[in-house]
Amino acid sequence: MRQGNRYPKWSARLVGPALCMITLSIGGCDYAYPEVAVVNLTNEHILVKDVSFNGCLWNEVLAFEETSTVGRCLPGEGRIHFQKLDVEAYCLEQAENGTLEGVSICDTDSDPDPDGGVDPGLINEEPNWFNYQTVSMKRVDYGDFHLFEITLNDMEQDFSVPGPYGH
Repeated sequence: MRQGNRYPKWSARLVGPALCMITLSIGGCDYAYPEVAVVNLTNEHILVKDVSFNGCLWNEVLAFEETSTVGRCLPGEGRIHFQKLDVEAYCLEQAENGTLEGVSICDTDSDPDPDGGVDPGLINEEPNWFNYQTVSMKRVDYGDFHLFEITLNDMEQDFSVPGPYGH
């Protein structure tokens, strides 16, 4: 009776490459995930930040017509969530409260309270970023690349996350 290896010699040569292929296929699955980027097409005076979609989060502020970096997101369907700041409205509010001194691009037709009747403790000089999401659902599948647009007619307040809720 013959003792030793029951398999032919050539089979030992296949084990290494087979294990390598299995390891690469398991570790390389994320390269098949959809690639997504988002562009702010809202308005010249609106900034968006902390954009998220299907497991991707872009920790960046996007001015009008700026595009996020490309991220690999989970396949499926969802809305784009983000925070919005209307810079023009913020500047007008600050000018009305008298917190902006001198002439600036934020000038308004109304003068700040001449009597100084606004309690300085009630004036918030930090801007509030409000939570929004797209109205339409976006879908991505394995191997896709999508450039999604955030537009004024496709956004609504996002009440699925904690406030602030202002407008």
